[in-house]
Amino acid sequence: MSSRINHRKFFLFLLLAQFSRAFVTINVARPSPTCRPTSDVPRRSRTSTNDRLYVIPLSKFSDSMTFLSKEVGDEYRCCIDSNGRFWNNDDDRYYELGIVEEQDLPQLCKFVVATFGADAISLSTNMNNLERMLLNPAAEFLNGYSNLVAFAEVYSGTRQRILDRIQHNNNILPPSLDGLSPQEKITKAERDSLILILSRPNAYASNQELDIIATIELRLQPCDAKIPFSIPWLDRVERRMGSMIGLGADRGASDLQPYLSNLCVSDKYRGQKIGRALVRCVENITRTCWKYNRIYLHVDEDNIAALKLYQSEGYRDVGHRWNPFWSGRAADIGYFVKTLS
Repeated sequence: MSSRINHRKFFLFLLLAQFSRAFVTINVARPSPTCRPTSDVPRRSRTSTNDRLYVIPLSKFSDSMTFLSKEVGDEYRCCIDSNGRFWNNDDDRYYELGIVEEQDLPQLCKFVVATFGADAISLSTNMNNLERMLLNPAAEFLNGYSNLVAFAEVYSGTRQRILDRIQHNNNILPPSLDGLSPQEKITKAERDSLILILSRPNAYASNQELDIIATIELRLQPCDAKIPFSIPWLDRVERRMGSMIGLGADRGASDLQPYLSNLCVSDKYRGQKIGRALVRCVENITRTCWKYNRIYLHVDEDNIAALKLYQSEGYRDVGHRWNPFWSGRAADIGYFVKTLS
């Protein structure tokens, strides 16, 4: 009887795992005391009708990072100016780069689901043969309600990943890991992601909705090549399962390093180097504020545009994958690293 229950738990985990992994976007030190908001934010003389944003403008941290400094230059920032703004020439209004706050999460998650499509949750196409045979009825049921389920899953996972940061005054500091055990460090890092969005108030909405055109996430994660789930606790479960078959022990399972994920740019604004600018921004935060010299990411090597972007920015294949028997196609996703200078 207990064996039957254990098998049920295992297959339920597989279902949840594949469901959560579908929304990990795989286009996908000691803190510096100065990585806190500055009191004065430099303002551009150009006029604008932008209203107050809920997000915390990245320009408030201009003294603790060099991405927005004049020394870095406009060419390095691509389309982002020294005030952290992307100007839309169509209406002469700007989008501001900032840190997402809790009240922004519903709109952020709507943007992510709309941009990548709720069809990303099509579980049956992401499963291996064993999983498809066992779980296809449940997968088909979920696919029928994909929009609703997609939003709920993305919202829940995103909120869990930024929980500590929003509870302790949003800033660009790395997670504080001093005095923690290896497992406590992983648990802490799971709840302290830094999520940046490029947004402005929606001029056509009566309330203070945000018009979001891009987002990117930075977190600390074990560099064992495992693709993170949207919901953090599933990572802990899968790592425990992996350790039973010898995965992760010799591949940095306890070495937490910066990890770039969930880079997402609206279709309308692609081709304007926004993605490249956001990648360089989180790299700059990683090096100047978090004080790390490496950053990792996953990328689907069939996504030629994303692969070319990362390779042109200096990312190189680590050379190994997280490939337990239940991983399906996820085992083919590239795992890349860049050394920051």
